[in-house]
Amino acid sequence: MNTLSFMSANFVARQLGYKMPGGWSQGDTATNDYFRPLATFGERFDAMLAEVVALGFDAIDLWAAHLHFSWATLEHIEIARALLAKHKLRVVSYAGGFGGNVPEFRAACRLCAALNIPVLAGGTGLLKPAQTSGDIRQLTGGNPDRAALVANLREFGLVFGYENHPEKTPGEILDRIGATDTDVIGVAVDTGWFGTQGFDGVAALRQLAPRLKHIHLKDVKARRAAKTGFQMIDMGHETCRLGAGIVGIEACLTTLAEVGYRGAISIEHEPEEFDPRDDVKASKAFVEASFRARVVPPKKQLRYAVVGCGNIAGAYATNLAPYPELKLLGAHDLDPARAQEFTKKFGGKVYATLDEVLADPAVDCVVNLTIHHAHVEVITKCLEAGKHVHTEKPIAMTYADAKRLATLARRQRRRLSCAPVTWLGEAQQTAWKLIRDGQLGTPRVVYAEINWARIETWHPNPAPFYDVGPVFDVAVYPLTMLTAWFGAVRRVTAAGKVVLPDRKTKDGIPYTVTTPDWQTACLEFESGLLARVTASFYVGNLSRTREGLEVHGDAGSLILDSWTNFASAVRFGQFGETAMPVPLVTEPYQGVEFGRGAVELATALREKRPHRNGAEHAAHVVEIMQAILTSVKTGKAVKVKSKFPAPAPMPWAN
Repeated sequence: MNTLSFMSANFVARQLGYKMPGGWSQGDTATNDYFRPLATFGERFDAMLAEVVALGFDAIDLWAAHLHFSWATLEHIEIARALLAKHKLRVVSYAGGFGGNVPEFRAACRLCAALNIPVLAGGTGLLKPAQTSGDIRQLTGGNPDRAALVANLREFGLVFGYENHPEKTPGEILDRIGATDTDVIGVAVDTGWFGTQGFDGVAALRQLAPRLKHIHLKDVKARRAAKTGFQMIDMGHETCRLGAGIVGIEACLTTLAEVGYRGAISIEHEPEEFDPRDDVKASKAFVEASFRARVVPPKKQLRYAVVGCGNIAGAYATNLAPYPELKLLGAHDLDPARAQEFTKKFGGKVYATLDEVLADPAVDCVVNLTIHHAHVEVITKCLEAGKHVHTEKPIAMTYADAKRLATLARRQRRRLSCAPVTWLGEAQQTAWKLIRDGQLGTPRVVYAEINWARIETWHPNPAPFYDVGPVFDVAVYPLTMLTAWFGAVRRVTAAGKVVLPDRKTKDGIPYTVTTPDWQTACLEFESGLLARVTASFYVGNLSRTREGLEVHGDAGSLILDSWTNFASAVRFGQFGETAMPVPLVTEPYQGVEFGRGAVELATALREKRPHRNGAEHAAHVVEIMQAILTSVKTGKAVKVKSKFPAPAPMPWAN
């Protein structure tokens, strides 16, 4: 489901006591005046955010009048950042007019960068109207003001969505924004303004679909016959609860789904004469109900059971719950109490044994979340019983076992899907697209950091993690991503040792680490790329980078702040220049969607295509990790021989 956000401009008339006959500028001036004073800003901004959260939102479109780039000081911005964090609100866009000159637009960009706001949605005088339809200067970016706008967007890693007024048709909007720089310039469609202007909203969304950057979902009433003395109402822009006006909101939502729009949707309603909060709450419920109504389970769902109800099981169940193509039937764990607790929260029945799971003909797939050392036995039994499997990482602890499992899956004509799946995240797919598009030139060097601190400080049962070590437990994430991006590794040279052998659990029970808790490896890829990967269960958050990755090529360098967080910052810079933020290819999942691999498996089965997280790929990664441990022990380079089919990018990242 798309992120639903609250447009803070819904409060445009609030500081006027909801009596705003003078139109938008009257409310804009009053709101700026109310929020500008630094002495009272924190209290007033805090109160507004609290109201947004109380309406059930976790995302907001910040209207510029509430924190305007022309008056916002560093103190204002720091207060806003702290309060947004306090209320756990994410700002999905900065809404308003962003000036008519380059310094004003740059100030708006700087504020967005400071608050991690990805989209500017509104207007600017830097995009001049085309002199004639299809004016070649505008379409090709020949306007110097437009070039400056693009340069600022690229410098700060932002996207600009031009809102559709005063333009009345999609053609006029496309002429205004131009045909170039489509990655950073597009459209923020306000459905209400199309209603006011008499243009069909569905037709507009279809025509503008390739350029959609943001949606202001708004409904308006039919123009009143008699004048009211309220400027916006009298011009035919009387906003209302979604579904109560003339726009056709349900059809617009259906169209957004059909054209594949994955970004945020702002719920917007700015009455001049009453408080919109009740209507906005009802509008949110209307959209959510519309989303649910369109979710039609496929004729055949992938019915799954979870085996292993440890720490990660809850994240999987939470991730998978919204997807109609999957159905949870139950769970099994060696500790029946954990399975009971899991099913009580997420549904399904408790299976007393693994054999009971496998004997259930309704179970199509087993999601294997057991500890590392149990993977081979559990996966083998599941495949032999005719079940598909999605397994947590690693697939096995040796390449021989991993290869045998991949072979068994093929022989049984069953799918074996393997974590980690973080390379399917929006940030990671954005980085890969930059590489595929040739922005880096020929990639030659990679640095990957995995500083995962001391497991015993947070996990109740750290011993299994130390038994396998940081390479098998955590380095598997960037290793899977790098091999998906660059193909097979052919040679490994590594070093490592036990840095801190004597440890204690959270309960004070001592134990001794025997597998190296610090390891570093040099990987030589078949393509000629070199990668240095360092993994540690000793170094933690105070490191310069905990989970960063860098790719360096002849033409430029790419920096991924986190190889695991789907919403990570991605930066790129040409050789010799500063790396600047890059907009993500689409609205990201916030954090890690661990269940994405199981969703991908279900989708691949339905579409009768290979799944992206294949067993052969996972087996190759195991061979690399085993080679790292062998090289650490012997002090010699180790060859890697296996191959795997190259996985495809996600369709929305093409």
